[in-house]
Amino acid sequence: MTVTYKTSGEFGLKFVTTVTLAAGENTEVQDESGKKKSLKDLKEGMRIDAIASSEMTRSLPPQTAVCKIRILKEKKYRTTETRILMVDVRNHILYTGVPGQPSRQIKFTISKETRILSRRGMQIHLWNLRRGQFVRVQYADFQTSSIPPQTAAYRIQVL
Repeated sequence: MTVTYKTSGEFGLKFVTTVTLAAGENTEVQDESGKKKSLKDLKEGMRIDAIASSEMTRSLPPQTAVCKIRILKEKKYRTTETRILMVDVRNHILYTGVPGQPSRQIKFTISKETRILSRRGMQIHLWNLRRGQFVRVQYADFQTSSIPPQTAAYRIQVL
């Protein structure tokens, strides 16, 4: 099976690497809860964690033996297109929605994993976002019952 993964380099650079994992009958496969699975349960597009040998071929893509695969749950999210009401850089918070109507607003928490993209798809920072901008936000499919509700933002794209 061929997989791709991201690695971080110097100066915050991100690299996408491809490697072929050689799995056999001794390869242990399980889901996140530890329930035993088989290689047949693996499908294209699934997210996995793998424990593989550090010895790789020099082929393109490189190949290595894998001894354990853990199938990860899919990230479930919702998407909204909305206007920015306020950017709180200090507390890593983004407020969106309709001004003066807290029941039609969402408070997004921003983490290191949140991807924030410009109109052109370039990575930007939270402090680059401005009140009034129209954005598409992919966020967790759960939220607090507070007003406005609060949830984690996974990806923000300026429109």
